[in-house]
Amino acid sequence: MKILTTRFGEIELDEARIMEMRGGVLGFEHLRRYLLLVHHEKTPFMWFQSIDDGAIAFVVINPQVVKLDYEPVIGDDDVELLEIASLEDITLMAIVTIRSNPVTVSANLRAPIVINSRKRLAKQIVLENPEYPIQYYLKTADSLDKEEGIEKNFDRGKECNVAAV
Repeated sequence: MKILTTRFGEIELDEARIMEMRGGVLGFEHLRRYLLLVHHEKTPFMWFQSIDDGAIAFVVINPQVVKLDYEPVIGDDDVELLEIASLEDITLMAIVTIRSNPVTVSANLRAPIVINSRKRLAKQIVLENPEYPIQYYLKTADSLDKEEGIEKNFDRGKECNVAAV
């Protein structure tokens, strides 16, 4: 299958890699199919590319990369909806907001995208835990390379590959 995207042009993809959103991304509930793309092998950033609208793609990051003690509680209803059978099935992604000032690059830890990587099902869930902010600033994240900095880790215009989630 091929899709035409705004950022990456035409992408050839294996339909088995497409994730079905159950509930959609907040504000984009009408878009139900996504693909996780690796932007650059040396960065923790990826793209959550809509299959339904090639102009829509979100920069995402594994929230446990930026906040090592990130352990969201996923409710029973969401576990059932996503058909999660074990912890090994779960992949977490946080949507990243990129601004012109790299100090203000942030990840939304309050509303992660929970992916059942075995069944290719996903949902953005809103956590009740106030310790997980909507804007967790990555410049202060302990686990990212301080020498390189966020602005050097995020390099637009590179070829992307499908992530093996």
